[in-house]
This record gives sequence, C-alpha cells and structure tokens, in this order.
Amino acid sequence: MIPHDAVPALSLWQPWPELILAGRKTVELRSWDTPYRGPLWLHAAKHKDVPLEARFGVFSPPRGAFVGRVELVEITPLDADRWRLWRPRHLADGPYEPGWFGWTLESPERLRRPVAAPGRQKLFRVEPEIVARIVAELPG
Repeated sequence: MIPHDAVPALSLWQPWPELILAGRKTVELRSWDTPYRGPLWLHAAKHKDVPLEARFGVFSPPRGAFVGRVELVEITPLDADRWRLWRPRHLADGPYEPGWFGWTLESPERLRRPVAAPGRQKLFRVEPEIVARIVAELPG
C-alpha cells in the first residue's frame, strides 16, 4: 500500500471529478502517459463550464478543492475503434484524434467534505499538511 503522503493528485475541471466520483466516468482522457499506477487524490479545479455541468446534471460542484480518491489501474493508447467503444466510459463527444490515452479509473471514494487547496497540471504531489486534512475527510 502506498503511504498517503506519496499518493499523487490529478486536477480536473468540473463536472469530470463529480462524474468520476459518481461512477459515471470510468475513463479519463489525457494526452500523456505515466508509468504510475495506484491511488490518486482527485482535485476539482476552479475552472467553470456551467453549460457542460448542466448537460451532465451537475450543479454547484466544489471547486478549488480535493474531493476524493480514485484508483488508476491502466493507461491505454486510444485508437479510433477504442475511442468509439469507450465513449460511454469517458463521456467525451468530440471526434477521435490520435495521441490520446485512456486512463482507467476504479474504486472512486468521495471525501466527506471537500478540502480547499490549489491544484496543478499533470500529476502532482500534495503538501503533507494538506494530505493530513484530506485523510481526515476519508469516509469510514
């Protein structure tokens, strides 16, 4: 098991974190790969896209905060066939473009309360004092 303070974080625009935590989105699309597999802290960025949120029935979601944890189990390069097959899992509606990767996510776990903190691009390490606040909000 990876110690909590060694778990990297991924920041996403809403409504994607909410859809991942609800189990509706099980594949995240990224233009980059990483050798890392394991738990990720899930961060909701401050960016707003209210029409996209409304399209998925997500209203007033947390922003600028850690909202949960998810397991990154696999990263797969996407081709046109997989793009079409996985569309219900990644919820993207644009056309296929080469160079994308599908990050398979499992076991979403919502924090009891969001933990306000800044996010960053790519995978990032979370400061120990923020990790302590996140861990205190894990369910059970």
